[in-house]
Amino acid sequence: MRLICIGDSEKNLDGRPCSALSEAISLGEIYLRICGREGAVGAIRESPIDIAVIQQTAPNPRLLRVLRNNKVSSPVLIIARNINADSVADVLSAGADDCVSINIEAVELLARLRAIVRRVSGVGITSQMITIGRMKLNEDTREVLIDDEAITLTQVEYKIMSLFAHRKGGILNKDAIMSHVYAGKNLPQSKSIDVMMCRVRAKLVEKGIKAPFKTIWGVGYRLVEEAFAPLGSRDMNPDPHHSSNESCMPITPGIDISAPSKGFDIR
Repeated sequence: MRLICIGDSEKNLDGRPCSALSEAISLGEIYLRICGREGAVGAIRESPIDIAVIQQTAPNPRLLRVLRNNKVSSPVLIIARNINADSVADVLSAGADDCVSINIEAVELLARLRAIVRRVSGVGITSQMITIGRMKLNEDTREVLIDDEAITLTQVEYKIMSLFAHRKGGILNKDAIMSHVYAGKNLPQSKSIDVMMCRVRAKLVEKGIKAPFKTIWGVGYRLVEEAFAPLGSRDMNPDPHHSSNESCMPITPGIDISAPSKGFDIR
């Protein structure tokens, strides 16, 4: 599920998910993006989503109307700290698909998100299978396959591959990877990401995928799509600036490409 979390309160202007949403993300396979209300329309147009979550202090249809006036048709769920029957009725009448309290249990929130996406799409959550050359990522079975043969991955390793598959071609720094993998909860030291990337790379190499990632020193990692091209359809080294013998040495801290999404309660 591709979800964008939009901060629409004075205490949450960047879209960091509240505790319930962070836990729901950790329970389900959710690809998370965050943004503030000022950049919401552009962020949604930039990359397709399955659902938008607006976090507010109290339910307010203002931002929802902005989205609808700008032809954003994605379903919207609102999470608010202070809710009552009248305010919920207002946002539902304005076009919200659901409105819940910030105190909702994560398992119920996840079920509501899935139900909305399933209802809107008619067939379930979109992008259930992502194909990049020889690789297929099945979001239903949470498997990564090379030449239709499954790779044995841990839950964390699968989440890393899912993130790169959704953001193919983009550079991801450690904060972006940790935000997706851990949803802002119990974040490990950033150097552990280097170890995880090394393990994922090694498993792909075992399946004949040479140099699946490019390390951008001091910045982050990028998935090399050419490395997954069908056998016989690519040069042995498609990127003249890229060595196929990358080490697993850690990258140094660099540009903050994607803000971390730490658990955050709306005040």
